[in-house]
Amino acid sequence: MSETLNYLTKDIVGDSVDSLVVQGIDHVRAHGDELDARAGTGVQAYNVNYILTDPYNRVHALRAPTSIGYLARELLVYFQGTLNAQDMANAARFWLSIQDDDGKINSNYGYYVFHQTVPDGRTQYEWMIDVLDKKPKSRRPIININQPHHKTETKDMPCTIAMQFFVQDNHLCSVISSRSTDVITGLPYDQGFFSFVLELAHQDLVDKGHTDLKLGYSMMKATFTQLYDSRKKLEDEILAKRGQEIAPVFMPRITYAKAVLDDIANGTAISEIIQWCQENG
Repeated sequence: MSETLNYLTKDIVGDSVDSLVVQGIDHVRAHGDELDARAGTGVQAYNVNYILTDPYNRVHALRAPTSIGYLARELLVYFQGTLNAQDMANAARFWLSIQDDDGKINSNYGYYVFHQTVPDGRTQYEWMIDVLDKKPKSRRPIININQPHHKTETKDMPCTIAMQFFVQDNHLCSVISSRSTDVITGLPYDQGFFSFVLELAHQDLVDKGHTDLKLGYSMMKATFTQLYDSRKKLEDEILAKRGQEIAPVFMPRITYAKAVLDDIANGTAISEIIQWCQENG
């Protein structure tokens, strides 16, 4: 008789990114299978939902100040929308190691959200907001990240497939489909960006007259989620802080969506949240 294949999903729920990371380490260590991939050896678990119930609590404070600086720099290059590896290296030199022969990368998620357009010329973000503004119960608002042209021998196939936005019990929520999520170097910063976009979209809809709409959860549905042996020291350092009084770090709240969107489109820093990124990056 063959062994029963485990098809169950695991919900990891937390009110902070730090909580998700700690629980993610525990889960993958306890239930992960051995992994040998291009990025190295380690362990990986399957079908994990990382659910952030407080999208404002998106800053990975357990590795501060390093993690805060990286998040801020990554957000800035995401807002820029660049696909040039040299520009992405302003966030981390790592991006140079996965550039293609033409010096480009594919995983600048900000490009797909704020710069890539749909056939009528609107950005994917603008299209998503317009759909929800006209029909809040719509099931269509999706921002595509992984694209058909990524199906090549590229070193950088985006780990995120798509972002879906919807209203549940009068809360704007988002579910992010991810083919693969690294607990240490992916999860905290991806949730940092995805929860930012959720907060921005929520405020945008409030500004457009949906004043009773509340901010919901940001869920990352990861088919694979992994820990690499090369980062075990970082895992241990994070777990060593479990139970300690670590003060949470918050980015400024978005109070007017258009100001933030104008900053992203124009490369300016008028809004407080973009100023925070520049000051911390």
